[in-house]
Amino acid sequence: MYLTQSLHRAVQQHPDRIAVRFGDRQRTFRAFADRVARLAGALQKLSLQEGDRVAILSLNSDRYLEYQMAVPWAGGVLNPCNIRWSAAEILYSLDDSGSTILLVDETFRPMVEQFRGDSRTLREVIYCGDGAVPAGMHGYEALLAAAEPGPDVARRGADVPPRRHGPGHAALVRGQHARDRAGLQP
Repeated sequence: MYLTQSLHRAVQQHPDRIAVRFGDRQRTFRAFADRVARLAGALQKLSLQEGDRVAILSLNSDRYLEYQMAVPWAGGVLNPCNIRWSAAEILYSLDDSGSTILLVDETFRPMVEQFRGDSRTLREVIYCGDGAVPAGMHGYEALLAAAEPGPDVARRGADVPPRRHGPGHAALVRGQHARDRAGLQP
């Protein structure tokens, strides 16, 4: 089973059923899948490469769910940030994981603006809130409107490549090789 298989199945079986409701917004499975594919295409247009980490710092929403499906759809790796951490801890986790793209909502926008210039790995920030798009960030809805739907890479959980950035990478790879030689699951 691949990570987005359940969405494809839901579109086949119930394309016009409501898949997502958030506030005044609701989407059918067909519309939800289209938005996921467009977000995947937008991420790829922002130079997302296979295995790149894409972070989100946001409260739960329909866009958070789209992120959770679109990142593996596009070949990226999910990095949902812990909203209870301090700005310093979040910045450390972004750099340690090698996150290159960050989605942020209105709640955490001031924090991201504060440390955005300090990150060693972030290339792009996408504002996924409902307010005006802050300077230096991409607007979520504008990205989706301009993007072509991206192809689903049909990633399985075991297909996630090891991170390429951040301290501890060599130890992580050595540990994985040792587990592989011993026949152990990660």
